[in-house]
Amino acid sequence: MAGYEHPDYWTLRAKKEGYPARSVYKLEEIVKKFGLLKIICAERSVREGGPTILDVGAAPGSWSLWLLRQMKGRGKLVAVDIQDLSIMPQAAATRNSEPILASNANKPMPGGESIRASEVSEVAGAAWATGAAKAAKAANSSGSGEPSLAHFTFVKGDILDEPVRARLRELGPYNLVVSDAAPATSGNRLVDQARSEELVEAVMGLAMGVLAPGGALVTKIFQGGEERRLLTELRAHFAQARAFKPQACRSESFETYLVATGFSSNIE
Repeated sequence: MAGYEHPDYWTLRAKKEGYPARSVYKLEEIVKKFGLLKIICAERSVREGGPTILDVGAAPGSWSLWLLRQMKGRGKLVAVDIQDLSIMPQAAATRNSEPILASNANKPMPGGESIRASEVSEVAGAAWATGAAKAAKAANSSGSGEPSLAHFTFVKGDILDEPVRARLRELGPYNLVVSDAAPATSGNRLVDQARSEELVEAVMGLAMGVLAPGGALVTKIFQGGEERRLLTELRAHFAQARAFKPQACRSESFETYLVATGFSSNIE
């Protein structure tokens, strides 16, 4: 892990171009490699006027910001994460941001007081709304080409929670689902691989329920021997599916990406 302490080319480039994390260049390479720009930049799709894209595990927000910049105000991007995003100053935030924290409902507060899910949403949403309003004002007056409020919705919550999944289904269907989500690592490679596989299966299950015909999926996984099984499952629902490791991945990293295109519920 010592190498992570010193910024490399990708980290320095991300900082220069205004992205919170170097992972943005992994997405950029995948998009170019698999021809996904035709989806991201499409002028017409499921919703007239542009594509609808879902970014799962979006925090800190590099992938969302890159997608928004490519979309240039067309279509709609929906981002979901259990943590807040940090891209509000750069990308036009949304009046539609809506914390959905079902998994935190009725958990004890630091002082021992419990709080209902609806109350958690209001508390969490207050800080978000302040940042969103500032970002919206900046975006609408800068003329920089950053997307307007109507094109970006943030849902705060866990994709394993049904209220969150229901809201994401409501905002779809999507032409593209991307996920750079990773589990909290333990330091034990076998444990981390198992957690990653579970997370990828959750993302795949969600994607198959919200993708439009012809849609695509990009999701990260820690390499551990289950990639072939997961690719077989993806090929039952997509025209093509393969694993791909972008150059922007650190050499010591054991992450890779599963990329599936041509979604159809009839393929088997």
